[in-house]
Amino acid sequence: MVQRTAVPSKPRPRFIAPMECKRVPNLPEGDAWVYEPKQDGYRIIAIIDGNSSQLFSMSGLNYTAKYPHVAEALKWLKLKEAVFDGEIVALDESGRPNFQELQNARLTTRPIVYFVFDLLHLKGRDLLDVPLLERRKRLEDVAENFQNPVRLNPSFRVSLAAFTESVRKLGLEGIVAKRLDSIYIPGKESDAWRKRRFNQEDEFVIGGYIPGGQNFSELLIGEERGNDLVYIKRLIAGFVPHTRAEVFDAIKGLRTKKCPFANLPESRKSPYAMTEEVMRQCVWVKPERRCEVEFVERTKGGRLRHPEFRRLTG
Repeated sequence: MVQRTAVPSKPRPRFIAPMECKRVPNLPEGDAWVYEPKQDGYRIIAIIDGNSSQLFSMSGLNYTAKYPHVAEALKWLKLKEAVFDGEIVALDESGRPNFQELQNARLTTRPIVYFVFDLLHLKGRDLLDVPLLERRKRLEDVAENFQNPVRLNPSFRVSLAAFTESVRKLGLEGIVAKRLDSIYIPGKESDAWRKRRFNQEDEFVIGGYIPGGQNFSELLIGEERGNDLVYIKRLIAGFVPHTRAEVFDAIKGLRTKKCPFANLPESRKSPYAMTEEVMRQCVWVKPERRCEVEFVERTKGGRLRHPEFRRLTG
């Protein structure tokens, strides 16, 4: 009896967890690297399977209903089977990404587009083990049929210094450097993809903390406006055990029963709002110490996006 060997089935288009960039203070240089402008939006995996197209967030949530015009545009590519990796952004009047407009996607009048920067699957074949240089070539072939709101994210093999200057002049968020021979590693941070944000920084007053661990879990910061100290943010990121202990030693002797922030409690409904209930967990301190904070930008309401503690100052 002749034993038949099962023919492996072709992989289907499906959600593939995005490969993540390593954040670095300085980007690599050389012929082995290619540079892309870092878009400021939501990372999206787009799946085309037959006559349907779907959009998924980094964690696998279905975002198709949020951006139906993007899903519809993907259908018109008539690829039948494809998986893209990219970023959905809202563009301001100058054509630059504006994250606040994206957060208000239902109300904004600004265009919302999908910048595609990688091709993970095409016509029954996964491309995860294919080097980036080859994946990019195939993506550029496919992108000849792209129409708004689907766009090809630009990629450059140029001098890093010149590209950095251009990106800064345009007011973009930062740069992603990718090694041309890199394969795609789903759901993992890879040293083959590195990113650098061109962040802002400023000094803020420490007005309290939320206890946690051996000292605190969140630092409460604000800024002086006239005679008032205005609450700005619950600061979580940027601490290591040493700096956390250093900050705690600097403020633990300043504890006070009075909240120093003039604009608390907050009534707005969000997971991080400083409501009366949250304030009952807080330990207030006299506003005598300052810290330096790095952040992407200020929102229209004066809040900070992606803030990180850097160091104590005054």
